[in-house]
Amino acid sequence: MPYLGKMYDKKTKEEIMLNQVVLVGRVKKVDKLAGIVSISIKRSKGMVSDLVPVSLNEELMTSVLSYLTENATIGVKASLIIENHILKIKAEKLSFINTKK
Repeated sequence: MPYLGKMYDKKTKEEIMLNQVVLVGRVKKVDKLAGIVSISIKRSKGMVSDLVPVSLNEELMTSVLSYLTENATIGVKASLIIENHILKIKAEKLSFINTKK
């Protein structure tokens, strides 16, 4: 059964929310200047794949840039952020599942 109680920061005693998402997909486009990776996530039963843009911070982009190629399968741990009424996915960690080099 999921935990339905509230969580609080130990120092500030403020209520905190867990905001994490894990995506697994195939890299379709890498925009090095904007720091965005677009990954294709398959739907069930042969439906068209969804293309999801994921923002990488500069440090993460620099460390994975030489390995990040189109058609590589990656896993992304990220958080959801709303900026100017637009939902964005900000990567915290990126894992390579299969590279196509």
